[in-house]
Amino acid sequence: GTDVVVVQFLDRFGRNPYEIVSRVSELRGAGVSLVATDQNIDDELILFVTAAMAGAESKRNSQRVRATMARAVAKGVHAARAPYGLRRVRALEGESDKVKVTWELHPEQADAIRSMYLLAVEQNYGYKRIADAMTAQGIRASTDRPFSSFTIERILTNPAIKGDLVYGRRPRKGNPEAEIITNKGFFPAIITAEEWERLEQRRRIRAENSRGRTHASVYLLSGIARCGHCGGPMVGKAGALRKAKKAAPGERYRNYYCTHAMHSRGQCEFYNGHSVAKLERAVMEYLGQFSDPKLVREKLDALKESAVRRKVKELEKLRKQLGQLDDAVLRDLDRLDRGVLTEDEYVRVSVKRREDTDRLRPREAELRQDVERANEQAEAASRIPEVIGSFLEDVETLDIGRRKAWLQTILKAAHVWNDGRVELEFRV
Repeated sequence: GTDVVVVQFLDRFGRNPYEIVSRVSELRGAGVSLVATDQNIDDELILFVTAAMAGAESKRNSQRVRATMARAVAKGVHAARAPYGLRRVRALEGESDKVKVTWELHPEQADAIRSMYLLAVEQNYGYKRIADAMTAQGIRASTDRPFSSFTIERILTNPAIKGDLVYGRRPRKGNPEAEIITNKGFFPAIITAEEWERLEQRRRIRAENSRGRTHASVYLLSGIARCGHCGGPMVGKAGALRKAKKAAPGERYRNYYCTHAMHSRGQCEFYNGHSVAKLERAVMEYLGQFSDPKLVREKLDALKESAVRRKVKELEKLRKQLGQLDDAVLRDLDRLDRGVLTEDEYVRVSVKRREDTDRLRPREAELRQDVERANEQAEAASRIPEVIGSFLEDVETLDIGRRKAWLQTILKAAHVWNDGRVELEFRV
């Protein structure tokens, strides 16, 4: 076994004093001694002091490295290996011996990224499924190994594919989060900024339903349909064989069910099951109404007249109360100066007013954000008719994967009750 571990500098043995002392203690507990060539650490007190100094030096070194890397990125220097899809081009600059580095697309790898993008955005594939598709096509990673889900994720979340060099995206263990430095347009872009936003939107949508089979399901409303009674997800299931004369051989009943009700009446007491064909048709017909700009505008106006207007009124009322509290503070100071209030009385009323202010401020900030968000949603919702109209025009020509991917960008949820009522929640 090992009896002695030798390190040149103690600050290389850990990122902070606690880590250094912990590792030394573990070694000593195993009967292994540690020797640092730059200083003696046999004494416990010396070890603690030295570890503290070494930890501080390690932190300073880390900060210097990050600062240097940030300056390099800002100046347009990429010292790491080439991102997948790109490659360096080195050439002598003029008649000097100085080498100039530029970047160009790697043709095969850039084409592979385009394929990954289409599978992710249009087919709603997850990282593993994209990796399997790449392997099936004989496309390999830059290490000449088959793609893995992790590799696909690293490629499709790297801003380099839209042409940006970014430093500080993944802070290292033990280091504080570094300031993100971005050099836009540093690389030749493989996908456009609009395509990058669509890719990011797809990632956010998939994060709402982390189970891959939700997205791979052949049921159009999986991940969208929600029980109106409990809010639980509704999933499609094939049941018993159909006995109707017009049914095809082997055809089964297919229904959407509330998963909470399926698991326990305690979670949802309502039997909420609907025929797949009828529910999907009802949702599509209801969705079709919103392709009419006039109807959308009427609904937006109704929304402003109800929920938004109530919040605006409450916000105005809160701001008036906060203004009155501020005025009262000034009056109390004047009364204190004139001797109308004693110091003890002033402290008591000041504490009460501060408590009232602290209670009202968070609600005021929440309402302000709600009103701002509602205005942004109203602006985004004005684009809904055009998006829905395009979707309905092409829906019959799309396979289930593309149809679901597109529908998910329009609808966040379709709330369904057992009496057949449907309420759509748009993704705006």
